[in-house]
Amino acid sequence: LSISRTTFDWGIPVPGNPKHVIYVWLDALANYITAVGYGSDEDAEIAKFNRCWPADLHLVGKEITRFHCVYWPAFLMAAGLRLPKSVVANGWLLFEESKMSKSRGNVVRTETILDAFGPLCPPVPPSLLLSSRSEAEGSASPEPPETPTNAVVPSTNAVILSGARSAQSKDPEAAGPADSTPTISVTESALTAPTKAQQDLFAADVLRYFLLREIPFGQDGSFSFDALITRYNADLANGYGNLVSRTLKMIESNFNGIIPEPPKNSLILGYLGDPAGSNFQQGTNDLISIVNLTREAYRQFMDSYDFAVAVSAPFGIIAATDRYISDQAPWKLAKNSDEQSSEKLSEVLYTGIESIRIITAQLYPILPYATASVWHQLGLGSIEQAARNGELKNLQWGGLKPGTKLGPLAPIFPRADKGLAQIMTDMENPTPPPAPAPASSEPTAESLNAVSPSTDEQAALTAPLPVAPTITIDDFVKIDLRVAQIVVAERIPKADKLLRLEVDLGSERRQILAGIAEYYAPEELLGKRVAIIANLAPRKMRGLESHGMLLAASGEDHSSKPVLATFSDEIALGSKIR
Repeated sequence: LSISRTTFDWGIPVPGNPKHVIYVWLDALANYITAVGYGSDEDAEIAKFNRCWPADLHLVGKEITRFHCVYWPAFLMAAGLRLPKSVVANGWLLFEESKMSKSRGNVVRTETILDAFGPLCPPVPPSLLLSSRSEAEGSASPEPPETPTNAVVPSTNAVILSGARSAQSKDPEAAGPADSTPTISVTESALTAPTKAQQDLFAADVLRYFLLREIPFGQDGSFSFDALITRYNADLANGYGNLVSRTLKMIESNFNGIIPEPPKNSLILGYLGDPAGSNFQQGTNDLISIVNLTREAYRQFMDSYDFAVAVSAPFGIIAATDRYISDQAPWKLAKNSDEQSSEKLSEVLYTGIESIRIITAQLYPILPYATASVWHQLGLGSIEQAARNGELKNLQWGGLKPGTKLGPLAPIFPRADKGLAQIMTDMENPTPPPAPAPASSEPTAESLNAVSPSTDEQAALTAPLPVAPTITIDDFVKIDLRVAQIVVAERIPKADKLLRLEVDLGSERRQILAGIAEYYAPEELLGKRVAIIANLAPRKMRGLESHGMLLAASGEDHSSKPVLATFSDEIALGSKIR
Protein backbone atom coordinates (compact mmCIF):
# COMPACT_ATOMS: atom_id res chain seq x y z
CA LEU A 1 0.00 0.00 0.00
CA SER A 2 1.41 3.37 -0.97
CA ILE A 3 1.17 5.57 2.11
CA SER A 4 1.95 8.87 0.40
CA ARG A 5 0.59 11.00 -2.44
CA THR A 6 2.08 13.61 -4.79
CA THR A 7 -1.19 14.77 -6.36
CA PHE A 8 -1.88 17.29 -3.59
CA ASP A 9 0.24 19.23 -1.13
CA TRP A 10 -1.99 19.46 1.97
CA GLY A 11 -1.21 17.01 4.74
CA ILE A 12 1.88 15.83 6.60
CA PRO A 13 5.08 16.00 4.45
CA VAL A 14 7.08 12.79 4.19
CA PRO A 15 10.45 13.35 5.97
CA GLY A 16 13.21 13.78 3.39
CA ASN A 17 10.86 14.05 0.41
CA PRO A 18 8.66 17.15 0.59
CA LYS A 19 6.99 16.32 -2.74
CA HIS A 20 5.11 13.55 -0.93
CA VAL A 21 2.48 13.95 1.82
CA ILE A 22 1.16 11.18 4.06
CA TYR A 23 -1.96 9.54 2.63
CA VAL A 24 -4.97 10.88 4.51
CA TRP A 25 -6.37 7.43 5.33
CA LEU A 26 -3.18 6.51 7.17
CA ASP A 27 -3.21 9.80 9.08
CA ALA A 28 -6.95 9.76 9.82
CA LEU A 29 -7.19 6.16 10.99
CA ALA A 30 -4.36 6.66 13.48
CA ASN A 31 -6.59 9.16 15.33
CA TYR A 32 -8.64 6.27 16.69
CA ILE A 33 -5.77 5.21 18.92
CA THR A 34 -3.94 8.51 19.48
CA ALA A 35 -7.20 10.04 20.74
CA VAL A 36 -7.28 7.55 23.62
CA GLY A 37 -3.62 7.88 24.61
CA TYR A 38 -1.53 5.79 22.18
CA GLY A 39 2.02 7.14 21.86
CA SER A 40 1.93 9.17 25.07
CA ASP A 41 4.53 8.79 27.82
CA GLU A 42 2.11 9.97 30.52
CA ASP A 43 0.88 7.29 32.90
CA ALA A 44 -2.71 8.57 32.80
CA GLU A 45 -2.79 8.45 28.97
CA ILE A 46 -1.19 4.99 28.92
CA ALA A 47 -3.83 3.77 31.40
CA LYS A 48 -6.59 5.31 29.25
CA PHE A 49 -5.31 3.50 26.15
CA ASN A 50 -5.13 0.17 27.96
CA ARG A 51 -8.69 0.67 29.19
CA CYS A 52 -10.18 1.77 25.84
CA TRP A 53 -8.32 -0.36 23.33
CA PRO A 54 -9.11 -2.58 21.54
CA ALA A 55 -12.51 -1.07 20.71
CA ASP A 56 -15.49 -3.36 21.14
CA LEU A 57 -17.07 -1.92 18.02
CA HIS A 58 -16.26 0.33 15.08
CA LEU A 59 -19.36 1.85 13.42
CA VAL A 60 -18.60 3.04 9.89
CA GLY A 61 -20.37 3.95 6.66
CA LYS A 62 -20.46 1.21 4.05
CA GLU A 63 -18.51 3.28 1.48
CA ILE A 64 -15.40 3.28 3.73
CA THR A 65 -15.29 -0.44 4.63
CA ARG A 66 -12.14 -0.96 2.53
CA PHE A 67 -10.22 1.50 4.69
CA HIS A 68 -11.54 0.09 7.98
CA CYS A 69 -11.50 -3.61 7.11
CA VAL A 70 -8.29 -3.78 5.03
CA TYR A 71 -5.97 -0.84 5.65
CA TRP A 72 -6.73 -0.25 9.32
CA PRO A 73 -6.22 -3.86 10.45
CA ALA A 74 -3.00 -3.96 8.40
CA PHE A 75 -1.68 -0.82 10.12
CA LEU A 76 -2.54 -2.19 13.57
CA MET A 77 -0.97 -5.58 12.88
CA ALA A 78 2.19 -3.90 11.59
CA ALA A 79 2.34 -1.87 14.81
CA GLY A 80 1.82 -4.96 16.95
CA LEU A 81 -1.54 -3.72 18.27
CA ARG A 82 -4.75 -5.64 18.77
CA LEU A 83 -7.58 -5.23 16.25
CA PRO A 84 -11.06 -3.88 17.02
CA LYS A 85 -13.34 -6.69 18.15
CA SER A 86 -15.87 -5.94 15.41
CA VAL A 87 -16.55 -3.52 12.56
CA VAL A 88 -20.15 -2.86 11.56
CA ALA A 89 -21.03 -0.77 8.50
CA ASN A 90 -24.32 1.05 8.14
CA GLY A 91 -26.06 1.68 4.81
CA TRP A 92 -27.22 4.86 3.15
CA LEU A 93 -30.32 6.77 4.08
CA LEU A 94 -32.33 7.37 0.93
CA PHE A 95 -34.97 10.05 0.55
CA GLU A 96 -37.85 8.55 -1.40
CA GLU A 97 -35.46 6.01 -2.96
CA SER A 98 -32.73 8.51 -3.97
CA LYS A 99 -29.44 8.90 -2.10
CA MET A 100 -29.43 12.10 -0.07
CA SER A 101 -27.08 14.65 -1.56
CA LYS A 102 -26.59 18.38 -1.03
CA SER A 103 -25.96 18.80 -4.74
CA ARG A 104 -29.30 17.16 -5.55
CA GLY A 105 -31.06 19.24 -2.95
CA ASN A 106 -32.89 16.24 -1.43
CA VAL A 107 -31.38 16.50 2.04
CA VAL A 108 -33.77 16.37 5.00
CA ARG A 109 -32.60 18.62 7.82
CA THR A 110 -33.02 17.47 11.39
CA GLU A 111 -34.47 20.88 12.24
CA THR A 112 -37.40 20.16 9.93
CA ILE A 113 -38.38 17.10 11.96
CA LEU A 114 -37.89 18.89 15.27
CA ASP A 115 -39.91 21.93 14.23
CA ALA A 116 -42.73 19.82 12.77
CA PHE A 117 -43.13 17.25 15.56
CA GLY A 118 -42.04 19.47 18.46
CA PRO A 119 -45.42 21.25 18.71
CA LEU A 120 -47.06 17.83 19.24
CA CYS A 121 -45.20 17.53 22.56
CA PRO A 122 -48.02 17.71 25.13
CA PRO A 123 -48.03 20.03 28.15
CA VAL A 124 -46.30 18.85 31.30
CA PRO A 125 -47.67 18.62 34.87
CA PRO A 126 -45.71 21.11 37.02
CA SER A 127 -44.80 18.38 39.53
CA LEU A 128 -42.85 16.62 36.79
CA LEU A 129 -41.58 19.75 35.07
CA LEU A 130 -39.64 20.93 38.13
CA SER A 131 -37.59 17.74 38.40
CA SER A 132 -36.80 17.56 34.73
CA ARG A 133 -36.41 21.10 33.42
CA SER A 134 -32.66 21.48 33.94
CA GLU A 135 -31.73 18.27 32.19
CA ALA A 136 -34.32 18.82 29.44
CA GLU A 137 -32.60 22.10 28.71
CA GLY A 138 -29.23 20.50 28.21
CA SER A 139 -27.56 19.68 31.55
CA ALA A 140 -25.60 16.47 31.21
CA SER A 141 -25.80 13.66 33.72
CA PRO A 142 -22.68 13.03 35.81
CA GLU A 143 -22.46 9.48 34.47
CA PRO A 144 -23.86 7.82 31.34
CA PRO A 145 -26.88 5.69 32.27
CA GLU A 146 -26.80 1.94 32.04
CA THR A 147 -29.43 0.48 29.74
CA PRO A 148 -30.87 -2.99 29.10
CA THR A 149 -28.00 -3.41 26.59
CA ASN A 150 -24.77 -1.64 25.77
CA ALA A 151 -26.61 0.87 23.59
CA VAL A 152 -25.60 4.52 23.92
CA VAL A 153 -28.57 6.74 24.76
CA PRO A 154 -29.12 10.44 25.32
CA SER A 155 -29.03 11.58 28.92
CA THR A 156 -32.29 13.15 30.10
CA ASN A 157 -34.80 12.91 32.86
CA ALA A 158 -37.24 14.91 30.77
CA VAL A 159 -40.85 14.00 31.35
CA ILE A 160 -43.66 14.59 28.91
CA LEU A 161 -47.30 13.73 28.45
CA SER A 162 -48.71 11.32 25.95
CA GLY A 163 -51.63 10.70 23.65
CA ALA A 164 -54.21 8.78 25.57
CA ARG A 165 -57.44 7.93 23.82
CA SER A 166 -60.75 6.50 24.96
CA ALA A 167 -63.77 5.27 23.07
CA GLN A 168 -66.87 7.39 23.07
CA SER A 169 -69.04 4.60 24.43
CA LYS A 170 -70.52 3.35 27.64
CA ASP A 171 -67.19 1.73 28.47
CA PRO A 172 -64.57 4.45 27.84
CA GLU A 173 -61.87 2.35 29.48
CA ALA A 174 -62.29 -0.26 26.76
CA ALA A 175 -60.60 2.09 24.31
CA GLY A 176 -58.39 0.28 21.84
CA PRO A 177 -55.78 1.40 19.33
CA ALA A 178 -58.33 2.78 16.87
CA ASP A 179 -59.80 5.34 19.23
CA SER A 180 -58.72 8.95 19.16
CA THR A 181 -60.47 11.02 21.81
CA PRO A 182 -57.91 12.58 24.20
CA THR A 183 -58.23 11.75 27.88
CA ILE A 184 -56.18 13.67 30.47
CA SER A 185 -56.26 12.75 34.15
CA VAL A 186 -55.18 16.13 35.45
CA THR A 187 -57.05 19.36 34.97
CA GLU A 188 -56.09 21.53 32.02
CA SER A 189 -55.08 24.34 34.34
CA ALA A 190 -52.55 22.03 36.01
CA LEU A 191 -50.57 21.57 32.80
CA THR A 192 -47.54 23.63 31.83
CA ALA A 193 -46.44 24.21 28.25
CA PRO A 194 -43.22 22.33 27.38
CA THR A 195 -40.07 24.30 26.65
CA LYS A 196 -38.51 24.34 23.19
CA ALA A 197 -35.78 22.04 24.49
CA GLN A 198 -38.42 19.55 25.64
CA GLN A 199 -40.18 19.77 22.29
CA ASP A 200 -36.89 18.98 20.56
CA LEU A 201 -36.31 15.95 22.80
CA PHE A 202 -39.84 14.73 22.08
CA ALA A 203 -39.31 15.05 18.31
CA ALA A 204 -35.85 13.44 18.56
CA ASP A 205 -37.53 10.40 20.16
CA VAL A 206 -39.84 10.15 17.15
CA LEU A 207 -37.04 10.41 14.58
CA ARG A 208 -34.73 8.01 16.46
CA TYR A 209 -37.51 5.44 16.74
CA PHE A 210 -38.38 5.66 13.04
CA LEU A 211 -34.78 5.24 11.86
CA LEU A 212 -34.08 2.26 14.14
CA ARG A 213 -37.45 0.58 13.58
CA GLU A 214 -37.94 1.17 9.87
CA ILE A 215 -34.46 0.55 8.45
CA PRO A 216 -32.60 -2.76 8.93
CA PHE A 217 -29.25 -1.68 10.35
CA GLY A 218 -26.46 -2.16 7.84
CA GLN A 219 -28.74 -1.86 4.81
CA ASP A 220 -29.87 1.08 2.75
CA GLY A 221 -33.16 2.48 3.95
CA SER A 222 -35.74 4.88 2.61
CA PHE A 223 -36.97 7.93 4.46
CA SER A 224 -40.15 9.78 3.63
CA PHE A 225 -42.33 12.17 5.59
CA ASP A 226 -45.44 10.04 4.97
CA ALA A 227 -43.70 6.92 6.30
CA LEU A 228 -42.51 8.81 9.39
CA ILE A 229 -46.06 9.95 10.22
CA THR A 230 -47.55 6.52 9.52
CA ARG A 231 -45.06 4.78 11.81
CA TYR A 232 -45.53 7.42 14.52
CA ASN A 233 -49.31 7.09 14.55
CA ALA A 234 -49.43 3.31 14.27
CA ASP A 235 -46.72 2.42 16.80
CA LEU A 236 -46.31 5.32 19.20
CA ALA A 237 -49.72 7.00 19.34
CA ASN A 238 -52.08 4.05 18.72
CA GLY A 239 -49.74 1.44 20.19
CA TYR A 240 -47.50 2.31 23.14
CA GLY A 241 -49.16 5.58 24.17
CA ASN A 242 -52.67 4.19 24.01
CA LEU A 243 -51.82 1.03 25.99
CA VAL A 244 -50.18 3.05 28.77
CA SER A 245 -53.02 5.54 29.02
CA ARG A 246 -55.91 3.08 28.99
CA THR A 247 -54.28 0.74 31.53
CA LEU A 248 -53.19 3.41 34.00
CA LYS A 249 -56.54 5.17 33.72
CA MET A 250 -58.34 1.94 34.72
CA ILE A 251 -56.06 1.54 37.75
CA GLU A 252 -56.72 5.13 38.73
CA SER A 253 -60.49 4.67 38.35
CA ASN A 254 -60.82 1.30 40.05
CA PHE A 255 -58.01 1.27 42.62
CA ASN A 256 -57.54 4.98 43.41
CA GLY A 257 -54.23 5.00 41.55
CA ILE A 258 -52.73 2.18 43.66
CA ILE A 259 -51.20 -0.76 41.77
CA PRO A 260 -53.40 -3.73 42.73
CA GLU A 261 -52.15 -6.91 44.35
CA PRO A 262 -52.75 -10.08 42.30
CA PRO A 263 -54.83 -12.82 43.93
CA LYS A 264 -52.91 -14.92 46.43
CA ASN A 265 -51.10 -17.94 44.95
CA SER A 266 -52.09 -16.68 41.55
CA LEU A 267 -49.95 -14.41 39.47
CA ILE A 268 -46.27 -14.60 40.37
CA LEU A 269 -46.29 -17.65 42.65
CA GLY A 270 -48.50 -19.62 40.30
CA TYR A 271 -46.39 -18.87 37.25
CA LEU A 272 -43.02 -19.51 38.86
CA GLY A 273 -44.28 -22.59 40.65
CA ASP A 274 -46.90 -24.71 38.96
CA PRO A 275 -48.72 -22.83 36.18
CA ALA A 276 -51.12 -25.72 35.61
CA GLY A 277 -52.15 -25.70 39.24
CA SER A 278 -52.59 -21.94 39.57
CA ASN A 279 -56.02 -20.37 39.70
CA PHE A 280 -55.44 -17.48 37.33
CA GLN A 281 -56.55 -17.37 33.74
CA GLN A 282 -54.72 -19.09 30.91
CA GLY A 283 -54.56 -15.76 29.11
CA THR A 284 -52.34 -14.38 31.87
CA ASN A 285 -50.02 -17.36 31.58
CA ASP A 286 -49.78 -16.88 27.84
CA LEU A 287 -48.97 -13.18 28.12
CA ILE A 288 -46.26 -13.76 30.74
CA SER A 289 -44.69 -16.40 28.47
CA ILE A 290 -44.68 -13.93 25.56
CA VAL A 291 -43.08 -11.24 27.72
CA ASN A 292 -40.33 -13.58 28.95
CA LEU A 293 -39.53 -14.95 25.49
CA THR A 294 -39.55 -11.51 23.89
CA ARG A 295 -37.31 -10.09 26.60
CA GLU A 296 -34.58 -12.59 25.75
CA ALA A 297 -35.00 -12.03 22.01
CA TYR A 298 -34.68 -8.26 22.54
CA ARG A 299 -31.33 -8.66 24.28
CA GLN A 300 -29.96 -11.03 21.64
CA PHE A 301 -30.93 -8.81 18.73
CA MET A 302 -29.55 -5.70 20.44
CA ASP A 303 -26.26 -7.47 21.10
CA SER A 304 -26.02 -8.43 17.41
CA TYR A 305 -26.85 -4.85 16.28
CA ASP A 306 -30.09 -5.98 14.62
CA PHE A 307 -31.86 -2.90 15.90
CA ALA A 308 -34.93 -3.05 13.64
CA VAL A 309 -35.86 -6.52 14.90
CA ALA A 310 -34.87 -5.68 18.50
CA VAL A 311 -37.07 -2.58 18.56
CA SER A 312 -40.00 -4.55 17.16
CA ALA A 313 -39.82 -6.92 20.16
CA PRO A 314 -41.45 -4.63 22.76
CA PHE A 315 -44.12 -3.79 20.20
CA GLY A 316 -44.91 -7.49 20.01
CA ILE A 317 -45.57 -7.30 23.77
CA ILE A 318 -47.69 -4.19 23.24
CA ALA A 319 -49.87 -6.00 20.70
CA ALA A 320 -50.18 -9.06 22.94
CA THR A 321 -51.06 -6.94 25.99
CA ASP A 322 -53.66 -5.01 24.00
CA ARG A 323 -55.27 -8.30 22.94
CA TYR A 324 -55.11 -9.60 26.51
CA ILE A 325 -56.86 -6.54 27.94
CA SER A 326 -59.49 -6.58 25.21
CA ASP A 327 -60.15 -10.31 25.78
CA GLN A 328 -60.35 -10.00 29.58
CA ALA A 329 -62.51 -6.82 29.41
CA PRO A 330 -61.61 -5.37 32.84
CA TRP A 331 -64.21 -2.63 32.38
CA LYS A 332 -66.87 -5.36 32.54
CA LEU A 333 -65.25 -7.01 35.59
CA ALA A 334 -65.32 -3.62 37.35
CA LYS A 335 -69.11 -3.53 37.08
CA ASN A 336 -69.46 -6.72 39.13
CA SER A 337 -69.05 -6.54 42.88
CA ASP A 338 -68.49 -10.26 43.57
CA GLU A 339 -65.15 -11.43 44.95
CA GLN A 340 -64.20 -13.49 41.91
CA SER A 341 -64.62 -10.54 39.54
CA SER A 342 -62.62 -8.30 41.87
CA GLU A 343 -59.75 -10.80 41.98
CA LYS A 344 -59.75 -11.16 38.21
CA LEU A 345 -59.78 -7.38 37.81
CA SER A 346 -56.72 -7.10 40.06
CA GLU A 347 -54.98 -9.82 38.12
CA VAL A 348 -55.68 -8.37 34.70
CA LEU A 349 -54.66 -4.82 35.58
CA TYR A 350 -51.51 -5.92 37.41
CA THR A 351 -50.57 -8.07 34.41
CA GLY A 352 -51.14 -5.14 32.06
CA ILE A 353 -49.12 -2.62 34.04
CA GLU A 354 -46.26 -5.06 34.69
CA SER A 355 -46.05 -5.64 30.94
CA ILE A 356 -45.86 -1.86 30.49
CA ARG A 357 -42.98 -1.64 32.98
CA ILE A 358 -40.92 -4.15 30.97
CA ILE A 359 -41.88 -2.55 27.64
CA THR A 360 -40.85 0.87 28.96
CA ALA A 361 -37.46 -0.40 30.15
CA GLN A 362 -36.80 -1.92 26.72
CA LEU A 363 -37.81 1.26 24.89
CA TYR A 364 -35.71 3.55 27.12
CA PRO A 365 -32.60 3.51 24.87
CA ILE A 366 -34.77 4.49 21.89
CA LEU A 367 -37.35 6.79 23.52
CA PRO A 368 -35.55 8.27 26.55
CA TYR A 369 -37.82 11.32 26.74
CA ALA A 370 -41.19 9.56 26.48
CA THR A 371 -40.25 6.61 28.68
CA ALA A 372 -39.19 9.03 31.42
CA SER A 373 -42.80 10.22 31.54
CA VAL A 374 -44.20 6.69 31.65
CA TRP A 375 -41.77 5.64 34.39
CA HIS A 376 -42.96 8.58 36.53
CA GLN A 377 -46.56 7.66 35.86
CA LEU A 378 -45.87 4.12 37.04
CA GLY A 379 -44.77 5.65 40.34
CA LEU A 380 -41.16 4.52 39.85
CA GLY A 381 -39.43 7.91 39.84
CA SER A 382 -36.51 8.59 37.49
CA ILE A 383 -35.89 6.03 34.76
CA GLU A 384 -32.41 7.45 34.21
CA GLN A 385 -31.54 6.78 37.82
CA ALA A 386 -33.02 3.29 37.49
CA ALA A 387 -30.82 2.66 34.44
CA ARG A 388 -27.76 3.98 36.24
CA ASN A 389 -28.48 1.67 39.18
CA GLY A 390 -28.79 -1.34 36.85
CA GLU A 391 -32.50 -1.78 37.51
CA LEU A 392 -33.28 -2.09 33.80
CA LYS A 393 -31.03 -5.13 33.36
CA ASN A 394 -32.24 -8.71 33.71
CA LEU A 395 -35.87 -7.64 34.06
CA GLN A 396 -37.90 -10.30 35.83
CA TRP A 397 -41.67 -10.63 35.83
CA GLY A 398 -43.22 -9.38 39.06
CA GLY A 399 -40.74 -6.58 39.71
CA LEU A 400 -43.50 -3.98 40.05
CA LYS A 401 -44.55 -3.89 43.69
CA PRO A 402 -48.29 -3.95 44.44
CA GLY A 403 -49.33 -0.97 46.53
CA THR A 404 -47.15 1.47 44.56
CA LYS A 405 -48.89 4.80 44.04
CA LEU A 406 -49.11 5.95 40.43
CA GLY A 407 -47.68 9.36 39.55
CA PRO A 408 -49.72 12.08 37.85
CA LEU A 409 -51.28 10.67 34.67
CA ALA A 410 -50.85 12.50 31.41
CA PRO A 411 -50.82 11.80 27.64
CA ILE A 412 -47.65 10.74 25.82
CA PHE A 413 -48.04 10.68 22.03
CA PRO A 414 -50.89 12.69 20.47
CA ARG A 415 -51.82 11.60 16.95
CA ALA A 416 -50.16 13.42 14.07
CA ASP A 417 -52.25 14.75 11.22
CA LYS A 418 -51.32 13.49 7.75
CA GLY A 419 -51.07 17.14 6.67
CA LEU A 420 -47.83 17.31 8.65
CA ALA A 421 -46.08 15.68 5.68
CA GLN A 422 -46.88 18.65 3.47
CA ILE A 423 -45.74 21.04 6.20
CA MET A 424 -42.33 19.31 6.34
CA THR A 425 -42.11 19.25 2.54
CA ASP A 426 -42.75 22.98 2.45
CA MET A 427 -40.10 23.53 5.14
CA GLU A 428 -37.51 21.77 2.98
CA ASN A 429 -38.69 23.33 -0.30
CA PRO A 430 -40.01 26.78 0.46
CA THR A 431 -41.97 28.20 -2.47
CA PRO A 432 -40.79 31.70 -3.48
CA PRO A 433 -43.53 34.32 -3.45
CA PRO A 434 -45.08 34.98 -6.88
CA ALA A 435 -43.73 37.98 -8.79
CA PRO A 436 -45.95 41.06 -8.40
CA ALA A 437 -48.22 41.83 -11.33
CA PRO A 438 -47.32 44.88 -13.45
CA ALA A 439 -48.84 48.06 -12.02
CA SER A 440 -50.05 49.21 -15.42
CA SER A 441 -52.62 47.45 -17.53
CA GLU A 442 -50.79 48.67 -20.67
CA PRO A 443 -49.25 45.83 -22.72
CA THR A 444 -45.56 45.27 -22.09
CA ALA A 445 -42.88 44.53 -24.65
CA GLU A 446 -42.73 40.94 -23.40
CA SER A 447 -46.47 40.44 -23.83
CA LEU A 448 -46.45 41.98 -27.30
CA ASN A 449 -43.62 39.69 -28.39
CA ALA A 450 -45.06 36.56 -26.75
CA VAL A 451 -46.00 33.79 -29.15
CA SER A 452 -49.62 32.67 -28.79
CA PRO A 453 -50.53 29.10 -29.63
CA SER A 454 -52.02 28.61 -33.05
CA THR A 455 -55.65 27.65 -33.54
CA ASP A 456 -54.63 24.04 -34.18
CA GLU A 457 -52.45 24.02 -31.02
CA GLN A 458 -55.30 25.46 -28.93
CA ALA A 459 -57.64 22.78 -30.25
CA ALA A 460 -55.10 20.10 -29.35
CA LEU A 461 -54.78 21.47 -25.81
CA THR A 462 -58.53 21.45 -25.20
CA ALA A 463 -59.39 18.24 -27.06
CA PRO A 464 -60.67 15.40 -24.87
CA LEU A 465 -58.50 12.32 -24.46
CA PRO A 466 -59.44 9.56 -26.89
CA VAL A 467 -61.83 6.98 -25.45
CA ALA A 468 -61.37 3.24 -25.98
CA PRO A 469 -63.86 1.41 -28.20
CA THR A 470 -67.26 0.88 -26.59
CA ILE A 471 -68.13 -2.36 -24.81
CA THR A 472 -71.40 -3.91 -23.72
CA ILE A 473 -72.58 -4.41 -20.16
CA ASP A 474 -71.87 -8.12 -20.66
CA ASP A 475 -68.22 -7.29 -21.27
CA PHE A 476 -68.05 -5.20 -18.11
CA VAL A 477 -69.62 -7.76 -15.76
CA LYS A 478 -66.91 -10.24 -16.72
CA ILE A 479 -64.45 -8.10 -14.73
CA ASP A 480 -64.59 -8.86 -11.00
CA LEU A 481 -63.56 -5.63 -9.26
CA ARG A 482 -63.07 -5.90 -5.51
CA VAL A 483 -62.00 -3.80 -2.52
CA ALA A 484 -58.78 -5.10 -0.94
CA GLN A 485 -56.37 -3.85 1.71
CA ILE A 486 -52.60 -3.91 1.19
CA VAL A 487 -51.07 -5.75 4.17
CA VAL A 488 -47.58 -6.48 2.79
CA ALA A 489 -45.52 -4.30 0.43
CA GLU A 490 -41.88 -4.93 -0.42
CA ARG A 491 -39.36 -4.48 -3.17
CA ILE A 492 -38.31 -7.33 -5.43
CA PRO A 493 -34.51 -7.74 -5.71
CA LYS A 494 -33.12 -6.53 -9.06
CA ALA A 495 -36.56 -5.35 -10.20
CA ASP A 496 -36.61 -1.56 -10.43
CA LYS A 497 -40.29 -1.22 -11.30
CA LEU A 498 -42.04 -4.04 -9.45
CA LEU A 499 -43.37 -4.24 -5.90
CA ARG A 500 -44.59 -7.45 -4.33
CA LEU A 501 -47.87 -6.86 -2.55
CA GLU A 502 -50.12 -9.06 -0.46
CA VAL A 503 -53.72 -7.92 -0.29
CA ASP A 504 -56.49 -8.94 2.09
CA LEU A 505 -59.85 -9.55 0.41
CA GLY A 506 -61.62 -10.34 3.66
CA SER A 507 -62.02 -14.03 2.86
CA GLU A 508 -58.57 -14.64 1.41
CA ARG A 509 -55.12 -13.13 0.97
CA ARG A 510 -53.34 -13.10 -2.37
CA GLN A 511 -50.12 -11.90 -3.97
CA ILE A 512 -50.08 -9.16 -6.62
CA LEU A 513 -47.05 -7.75 -8.44
CA ALA A 514 -47.48 -4.09 -9.31
CA GLY A 515 -45.26 -1.94 -11.54
CA ILE A 516 -45.34 1.10 -9.25
CA ALA A 517 -41.98 0.86 -7.48
CA GLU A 518 -40.76 4.04 -9.21
CA TYR A 519 -43.60 6.04 -7.69
CA TYR A 520 -44.45 4.51 -4.31
CA ALA A 521 -42.29 3.47 -1.37
CA PRO A 522 -43.57 0.20 0.15
CA GLU A 523 -44.40 1.83 3.49
CA GLU A 524 -46.70 4.33 1.76
CA LEU A 525 -48.98 1.52 0.62
CA LEU A 526 -49.47 -0.40 3.86
CA GLY A 527 -53.06 -0.25 5.06
CA LYS A 528 -54.45 1.34 1.87
CA ARG A 529 -57.80 0.01 0.64
CA VAL A 530 -57.51 -0.28 -3.12
CA ALA A 531 -59.50 -1.48 -6.11
CA ILE A 532 -58.21 -4.67 -7.74
CA ILE A 533 -59.19 -6.90 -10.62
CA ALA A 534 -59.74 -10.14 -8.75
CA ASN A 535 -60.37 -12.53 -11.68
CA LEU A 536 -57.37 -11.70 -13.84
CA ALA A 537 -55.53 -14.80 -15.03
CA PRO A 538 -52.32 -15.39 -13.03
CA ARG A 539 -49.11 -14.12 -14.60
CA LYS A 540 -45.54 -15.04 -13.68
CA MET A 541 -42.93 -12.28 -13.36
CA ARG A 542 -39.43 -12.49 -11.85
CA GLY A 543 -40.22 -16.03 -10.73
CA LEU A 544 -43.31 -14.89 -8.77
CA GLU A 545 -46.99 -15.26 -9.65
CA SER A 546 -49.29 -12.27 -9.68
CA HIS A 547 -52.96 -12.96 -8.96
CA GLY A 548 -54.69 -9.73 -9.82
CA MET A 549 -54.10 -6.11 -10.78
CA LEU A 550 -54.40 -2.75 -9.00
CA LEU A 551 -56.46 0.04 -10.56
CA ALA A 552 -54.84 3.45 -10.97
CA ALA A 553 -55.23 6.63 -13.01
CA SER A 554 -52.41 8.35 -14.90
CA GLY A 555 -51.82 10.78 -17.75
CA GLU A 556 -52.19 9.70 -21.34
CA ASP A 557 -48.42 9.61 -21.89
CA HIS A 558 -47.94 7.45 -18.76
CA SER A 559 -45.12 9.75 -17.58
CA SER A 560 -46.99 11.08 -14.54
CA LYS A 561 -47.28 9.25 -11.22
CA PRO A 562 -50.16 6.74 -11.25
CA VAL A 563 -52.76 7.54 -8.61
CA LEU A 564 -54.26 4.43 -7.05
CA ALA A 565 -58.02 4.06 -6.78
CA THR A 566 -58.58 3.92 -3.02
CA PHE A 567 -61.45 3.67 -0.54
CA SER A 568 -62.15 4.77 3.01
CA ASP A 569 -62.66 2.34 5.88
CA GLU A 570 -66.43 2.55 5.41
CA ILE A 571 -66.43 -0.18 2.78
CA ALA A 572 -65.79 -3.79 3.82
CA LEU A 573 -62.90 -5.78 2.39
CA GLY A 574 -63.95 -7.98 -0.50
CA SER A 575 -66.85 -5.72 -1.47
CA LYS A 576 -67.68 -5.91 -5.16
CA ILE A 577 -67.29 -2.73 -7.21
CA ARG A 578 -70.31 -2.39 -9.50
